[in-house]
Amino acid sequence: MRSLEKKFTKGEGRFVLFSHPDCLLHQVREGHPETPARLESILRGCAALPASLPVSFQVPPQATVAQLQLVHEEKYLLELEAACRRGDSLFMTPDNHICPDTFRAVLAAAGCALALGETLLEKGAGFALARPPGHHAGRKSAEGFCFVNHIALAIETIRQRQPAATFLVVDFDVHHGNGIDYIYYNDPKVFYYSLHGTPDHIYPHSGYVHETGQGPGAGFTCNITLPLDTSGDEWLRQFALNLECAAHKIRPDYVLVGAGFDAHRQDPFGVMNVEDRHFLRAVRLIHETARNHCGGKAGFFLEGGYSTAVLERLVPEIITILASGADSPFCPP
Repeated sequence: MRSLEKKFTKGEGRFVLFSHPDCLLHQVREGHPETPARLESILRGCAALPASLPVSFQVPPQATVAQLQLVHEEKYLLELEAACRRGDSLFMTPDNHICPDTFRAVLAAAGCALALGETLLEKGAGFALARPPGHHAGRKSAEGFCFVNHIALAIETIRQRQPAATFLVVDFDVHHGNGIDYIYYNDPKVFYYSLHGTPDHIYPHSGYVHETGQGPGAGFTCNITLPLDTSGDEWLRQFALNLECAAHKIRPDYVLVGAGFDAHRQDPFGVMNVEDRHFLRAVRLIHETARNHCGGKAGFFLEGGYSTAVLERLVPEIITILASGADSPFCPP
């Protein structure tokens, strides 16, 4: 990370990358896919980006437990911290592996999310390159490798200064981001738009098409479900078909993106057949939506994606598109 700090000097108005070395401290058992190698591969790919790219790299302060209470219940947070201190190997569910340093990693990742929220407030844009991921985490629950909900933290950070702000949350991870969806299911100021595998056949078995919000938030959730082995062309068609409708309904002041890459055909889970070019086109569509509706105030948050080769080449290309707005040779118009 020091090499990235040296390479990309801080500059006003530039696209900001946030990461923290403590995000690498979260260790999982052998065979578990959410490894430090995921983040290491992305940082390695970013180190190869040209120094002329209008990007800055920052290591933000760790979050505090008090800051996490913008979203999460104190009792839950203290239980997580205690489980890590005790040296427990699991927390709440069998897929949430922890180690003594996991809570430090959680605070570091959350610090990246809070810093990105602040950057968006200052009319910037950026990408939180952090782990463990966040979109399955609820107010008092950990699941799906997630402990703290990063997008929700960014939303609440912004709301402290702009209580009336509106948000379009776009989640293209292959798994439904049930944590984000249900935190804001009654909220008409947050539109949750998710493209994911059909709930009958893929974790977390939620996010059905008929789930569209409730109470004041009715109509402000859109779940697009796709069968297993969906082609990249169909994935992109469905994504593009509904994105502008969501943006038009909420008229966002901010666009927040759950950037998961486990729909990629090379992902070890092998659920769908999306290729690099489809992800890049989707990112361009998001970028255009943010420019058209909110002056480009878009924040990306790393979620799933477990092929380190895919992450190393694809995330830096996405950063290039977002930072420069330049056409990518891999991203057809």
